[in-house]
Amino acid sequence: MTESSASNYYMPYYSGPVTDQNGNPTVGFTRYQLALFNRTGKEPGTDAAYNVQQTELALSTANKAEADAQSALSAASAAQGTASSALAQATQAETDAQQALSAANQAELDAQSALKAAEDVLIITLLTSSAQVAKTAQSLDDAALMAAQSQTWPSQLLQSSQA
Repeated sequence: MTESSASNYYMPYYSGPVTDQNGNPTVGFTRYQLALFNRTGKEPGTDAAYNVQQTELALSTANKAEADAQSALSAASAAQGTASSALAQATQAETDAQQALSAANQAELDAQSALKAAEDVLIITLLTSSAQVAKTAQSLDDAALMAAQSQTWPSQLLQSSQA
């Protein structure tokens, strides 16, 4: 009985004598035991209580893994919501920063324009005051010339005293 086909494992219930007159197992009973041995999976056999225990343990482990997976899914959903909120805040912050940059650029342009206007006013003031100083200097020169012309010089005094 070395083949492993289904027909080799078929054995009807043995109802004959178990031993012969010497107490040895009969050939029919030996064949019946061998067929039972082959059907039950050889030496180890099957322990139904152990199989039930292992099945319950596997089921318990699977249920715990499913609960852990549900918890992980809930945590992932919460994290995704937090990430979405952070993304929205970051987008708003970027928009605010761009507006602030635009305002700063406009302020820089306004400051440059004001600086140019101040330069123009300063140049005009300097030119105007230079012209006034020049006029004042010319007036002083003219006054000094008139004063010099109207004075009697010592050489003129000498000429008038000799005459």
